Amino acid sequence: MPVAAKRYAYGVIAIGGVVLALSLRNWSSPHLTSFIVYFIFSIVASMVKFTPPGIDGTYSLSFLLTLIGIAEFTLPETLAATCAGAVIQCLWKVKQRPLMIQVLFSVANLTLSTTLCFAIAHGMLGQALEAYRPAVLALVAAVHFAASTILVSGVLSLLEGKRLHHVYRAWYFWSFPYYLIGAAVVGLLPLSGKVPAPEGWLILLPLLYLVHFYYRLRTDPASADGGGDESPERKLPANASLYIDAVISAGAMLVIYAALHWESQNVNRFLGYMAMALLAGTYKVRLPRLRSTISVSFVLILVAVAELSHAEAVFLSAAVALVQTVWKAKRPAKPIRIIFNCASLVLSTSVAFAVCRALMVWAWPAALPAFLVIATALLFGSNNALVAAVMCLSEGKPMNDMWQQCYFWSFPYYLVGAAASGLMIATARTAGWPFSFLVLPILTMIYVSYRLHARPRTAAQSGA
Repeated sequence: MPVAAKRYAYGVIAIGGVVLALSLRNWSSPHLTSFIVYFIFSIVASMVKFTPPGIDGTYSLSFLLTLIGIAEFTLPETLAATCAGAVIQCLWKVKQRPLMIQVLFSVANLTLSTTLCFAIAHGMLGQALEAYRPAVLALVAAVHFAASTILVSGVLSLLEGKRLHHVYRAWYFWSFPYYLIGAAVVGLLPLSGKVPAPEGWLILLPLLYLVHFYYRLRTDPASADGGGDESPERKLPANASLYIDAVISAGAMLVIYAALHWESQNVNRFLGYMAMALLAGTYKVRLPRLRSTISVSFVLILVAVAELSHAEAVFLSAAVALVQTVWKAKRPAKPIRIIFNCASLVLSTSVAFAVCRALMVWAWPAALPAFLVIATALLFGSNNALVAAVMCLSEGKPMNDMWQQCYFWSFPYYLVGAAASGLMIATARTAGWPFSFLVLPILTMIYVSYRLHARPRTAAQSGA
C-alpha cells in the first residue's frame, strides 16, 4: 500500500475511532429488547451482499438498517449495529481475506457517515423528523451516500493512482439507485407505529424503472442511439416558422393573462419555490442525438401546479425555461429559441394546471397520487409533443422518430421526478413548505446519476 494511502486510511481510522469511543461511552438503550432484535437484523442484512456492475467492492442491505437506526434508536445503538455489520460484511464469504486496516477503515467510514447523518436528523432537523420522516430520511440517505462514497473513493484513488472524481464516478454510477430505493423503502415502513398511506409505495415503481433503464443502457447501448446524428442548424422552413409563431403567441397570451390575474396566497412561498426552481434549472442534461436538454426543474413545476396559483405557476415555468435554455449552453441560444422554449413550457404547465384542477376539484388537494399521474402525463406528453413537432418540421424527420428520442431519455427522468415532487408536496402540506427543500440533495444526486449515464453517449455523438 502506498505511503499516502496508508496515511489517509490511518487518519480516517483514528478520527472514526475517537468518534466511536465517545459515542459508546454514553451508551443508552431505552428499549433493550428492540435493540437486540435490531442488532440481529443488522448482522443478517450485512450477510446479504451484492456487487453492482463495474465495481470491485460490495454493498449489503445493512444500509437499510442504518437508516432505521438513525430514525428509531440512539446513536450508540445505531453505531454498534452498523459497525458490527461492517465487520461481518468484510469477513463473510469473501474471495480474499481482507487486511486488518481494510476492516478498520470500513468501520471508521461507516462510523463517520452514520454520526454525521444522525446529527443532521436529530440535531438540525429533529422537528421535521417527527413531522414528516420520509423527507428527512431522503436527505439522510443522500448525505450518507455522499460521505461514505467519498471516503472510500479517497483511499481507492491513492491506491490505484487515479483521479478522485474518476473513482467516485465509478462507484456513483450504479450504487446511487440502490441507495435511493433503500431510502424509499425505509421511509415507507410503519416505524414507531406510524403507518404511511398505502399509495406511498407507488414511489418505488419509478425508482425500479430507473434502475431498469440504467441496466438497459449498459447491456443494450444501441437502444439509446435512435435515429441519425444531430443535424446542424439550418434556416427554418416556412411551416416550422409558422408553428413556432403560433406556440409563441399562445404562450404570450397566457403570460399576459397570468399578469392581469395575478394572485398569491403566500409570496414568500412563491419566491422560495422560484429560487429552488431556478437552481434546479441549472441541473440540466443534454440529450444524446438531440439539441434539447432536460433538467430537474420540472419537479418544481409539478409542485407549483399543486401548491401555487395559475399565475405563479406560469411565471415560474417561464423563468425556469429561460434559465435552462441560456445556462451553460453549448452554443449561444438565439432569441427565437429562448422565447419558444419559454412559451412551450408555459403552455404545458397551463394545460396540466387546468386539467388537474378541473378533473380533481372534487378531491383537491387530497388525491395526491391521482394528481401526480395526471399532471406528469400532461406535462410530459404536451412538452415533448411541442418540442418533437418543431424538431420534426425544422429537420424534416418523421415525427415518430423525434418523439421516440425525446421519450426514451426523458420518460425515466419524469417518472422519478414525479416521485420526488410527490415527496415535496406531501412534506409541504405536513411540515410546512420550507421543509420541502430537504428533497433538493436527492434531486441533485438524481441529476448527477442521470448525467453520468447520458454523457458517454453525448460525447460519442460529438466525436463521431
